[in-house]
Amino acid sequence: MRKNIMMIRFVASVLIAAFSLFAFAGCDFVEGEELSTRKNYKNSSSPVSKPSQNQNGNANGGANSNNNGKKRVALTFDDGPHNVRTKAIVDELSKYGYEATFFVVGNRVDGKAYSGAEALKYAYDHGNEIAIHGYTHAVYYHDCEQDRYERELSRTYDAIKEVASGAKVRLMRPIGGNITEARVESCPYSVIMWSVDSEDWKYKGRGENGELAEENINIIVENVMSQVSSGDIILMHDIYENTYEAAKIIIERLHNEGYDLVTVSDLLNNPAAGVRYSRKGS
Repeated sequence: MRKNIMMIRFVASVLIAAFSLFAFAGCDFVEGEELSTRKNYKNSSSPVSKPSQNQNGNANGGANSNNNGKKRVALTFDDGPHNVRTKAIVDELSKYGYEATFFVVGNRVDGKAYSGAEALKYAYDHGNEIAIHGYTHAVYYHDCEQDRYERELSRTYDAIKEVASGAKVRLMRPIGGNITEARVESCPYSVIMWSVDSEDWKYKGRGENGELAEENINIIVENVMSQVSSGDIILMHDIYENTYEAAKIIIERLHNEGYDLVTVSDLLNNPAAGVRYSRKGS
């Protein structure tokens, strides 16, 4: 009888201990879920903040885990819009289902220097990303007064939103790539540089007889195709005729080589404000 009682007590103690261990493990799991959920909720609802280098792999961004291994690049155009060439470039991109990012000049959008609103709207309506370059294209952000710098950004933003009210303006590219580190860090936009320079502005002229300069177009194409790799941000200018001709060739060749052409925000997976980017990955 005594042995039976001791056995019952032993079995009971084992059951109690096992139940306690299960309950403790269950609470730990639930608590972990709650902490994870709170963290994600906080991240999704808080203002955009500067990521650590570990978040993006390095200061210029890290590998995109959502591209299924596909090679991706961002084609970008500065100094527009242009009512003929911007639209033509958009049409060329659309043939392949591609999109680009256009860093626009504000006084070319609002009609103060050029009436390019229609071209900007066309680019936006076809799924392209619209971003800030500057209002006058006459101010460098590394040596101008603070109020002038802020006006260059704000007036361009206003010009974009007046034409494309639904545009999510997240990016800025400084004129000539010139900007102080302090202004990068305080910028309300992601500061986007480039990793492949087409140098198309050097080769914008026509031939001696006024015909398209095929040699210049080929140089622009080679400047891009000899350097490009997955993750690159390519710099071009949509106001030049030779750029359009070169862009047609570049888009086709990138397509044939298995690249997807995406917006900068897509390539960088929604880059953070106050951070300078020049490409995706190392």
